[in-house]
Parts: sequence; C-alpha cells; structure tokens
Amino acid sequence: MRCPQSGQEGLPVPLKAVKNFLTGRALARLDPEAAHYLCQDPRCPVVYYGAEGVYRLEDVRFPVYDKGASWVCYCFDWTREAIQEALLAGKDPVAEVEAGVRAKRCACEVRNPRGKCCLPALRAEVARLASPRGPLP
Repeated sequence: MRCPQSGQEGLPVPLKAVKNFLTGRALARLDPEAAHYLCQDPRCPVVYYGAEGVYRLEDVRFPVYDKGASWVCYCFDWTREAIQEALLAGKDPVAEVEAGVRAKRCACEVRNPRGKCCLPALRAEVARLASPRGPLP
C-alpha cells in the first residue's frame, strides 16, 4: 500500500510495533484489524498509515530512524553517534548486536518502528560511517 502523502510504497509493520510507537491519543483511532505500513520517506511527515488514516510524527512516542532520527538499534541503544564513537574505538557494533540477538535479548518486533530486526539498518550505517569518504552530511 502506498503512503497517502508521499506516494511511496510502505513497509508492512506488525500491529504490536505500531501500538508501541503510537501515543495514547493516536491509539484511540487505531483499527487493530487493519494492515499498517511505515512510510520510509524521510521528507514525509507520515510515519504509519492504514485504512483508518495516517499517523504523523506528532502521533508517535519515540524518534523514528526512517524519519531522520539518530536511533538505529532500539534494543541495544545504538545511535549514529554511538556507532561513530565505537568505530573510532575499534569496536564492532554489528558483532555486539548479533551477540545480543543470539542471546535472545532483543525485542525488535516491538521496540523497532519497523517491527523487525535492525541488523540490516545497523550494517548499512556502519558501512556508511566506516567508508573512506566518511559519513555523508
């Protein structure tokens, strides 16, 4: 399903992730029987949408990575800044998160606004920040 504002195809998101991110006021409008999607266009103010309408940035309780927030890994508190610091210190954020996932300590299906594992986004951020050209502005 396409975002009603950006027109981009949305990412299907599990209901429990949407419910975790929405404010109490926004939850009052939620149709728990409908499918919900995340608009990944960082320029679009719509975060989630479904048959009942849209939920914008002011309708969510936490910063959303896809909307430009620094947060990358919601379970283990990895922000872009923390990733950069870890890389400069010779640490491997991906290996640390993988170890946490193997130990069954993550709750991505609820804590991540995408409702799934953050490892693909984390790997992309690590690659971007570790590139010889450095992070892009």
